[in-house]
Amino acid sequence: MPCRCGDTIIANAFLTGDLGPCTGHGLIIKSGVELDCRGHVIQGSGGISEQFGVHIEGARDAEVRGATVKACRISGFRRGIRLRGASSSLIADNTTTGNGNFQTHEGYGIDVSGGSHNNIFQANRVERNADEGIHVGTGSHKNRFVDNTSRDNHREALYLLAADGNVFIGNTLGGGGVNSLYLKDSSSNLFERNTFVARTARIIGTARDNRFIDNTFSGAGLHFAPYKGDPSRAPTNNVVIGGSITGTRECVRFTSSRGNVVTDAAFGDCRTAVRAESPSGPSENGVIGPAPATVEVDNASSLDLGRRVSIEVRDADGAAVRDAEVQAVDATGKALFTAATDDKGSTAPQVIITATLKGSQTIGRTPIRITVTKPGFAPETRTLGTVDEARLAVTIRPSADSLPASSPRSN
Repeated sequence: MPCRCGDTIIANAFLTGDLGPCTGHGLIIKSGVELDCRGHVIQGSGGISEQFGVHIEGARDAEVRGATVKACRISGFRRGIRLRGASSSLIADNTTTGNGNFQTHEGYGIDVSGGSHNNIFQANRVERNADEGIHVGTGSHKNRFVDNTSRDNHREALYLLAADGNVFIGNTLGGGGVNSLYLKDSSSNLFERNTFVARTARIIGTARDNRFIDNTFSGAGLHFAPYKGDPSRAPTNNVVIGGSITGTRECVRFTSSRGNVVTDAAFGDCRTAVRAESPSGPSENGVIGPAPATVEVDNASSLDLGRRVSIEVRDADGAAVRDAEVQAVDATGKALFTAATDDKGSTAPQVIITATLKGSQTIGRTPIRITVTKPGFAPETRTLGTVDEARLAVTIRPSADSLPASSPRSN
């Protein structure tokens, strides 16, 4: 039986031809159902009214579960694909383009709302929609986005609002619009091996504990900023590890935010590598790795600079020493870390702060004192004037009271 506009799909179905133009919803999907469009179009009537191309809608106590939507080309609706109260569903290989009201700039390519969770979005193409490309709304937690492309949308390529624990791997975001990413009031999300293109990625409001690992920011900087209000809400404890940031005015910009750290990222072709400013409160953040070439820090802000170092502990014979305790203290007496060695005699990489910038002032934090202790061994202390290497080797020797007593000499 051919599908018609507005049908509710209650059993597995595929399209044999294009559908629409539809004046209402395109198709409505229920639990456990697979819709395979086989590359056919679901066409709306212009996106002026609240109609959706593919609608997966459940309720708080009656979620839609286990639905699949694949290989659909969806245009001309207020939202191309909308999940509301949906879980454990797969949205794959779809194209959503030209959705939304282009006069008021409302409407998304993909909308994840109503506490939708544990869904997978894979290899979708989201392009030239009237507002945001992909919108992940309040309470939509623990979804997974892999190898999607969202570009040339009017505002954000990807927008998260109060959405936690989502995973983004291998996506391409940006190219047009306002921001490649707008991460607002959202926590514990993982971004790994994504490419952000030509538009700033903004981490804003009470965004905290998010991780960015090995991402590429091409013509797109990172901006940590508060959200307006009284008091304003600012991002904290977000971590950027590895990857590259190139070809933009500011590689990293900290605005009235605290506790955010960028580690081992490669900066290139940015007018300013790192900027820290304090229009609504001080910025207190860190950059770990090779010192950035150009830094601007205002007088009310501070920026910690440092390196990651593993401490290798060996005995006098060169054997690895397990469970040695390693402590580091800076020149001001502040403890930097305490760590234990593993089976290979090494600590996990630890952060050593070597300097703090405050306005035009550089506050040195070296020399660093490293102390290694282990029962049966004499304590060993090293003093580091500079920290340039990723590994530091320390040799410890048995303590005097642990050595065997010498035999008395016979007459």
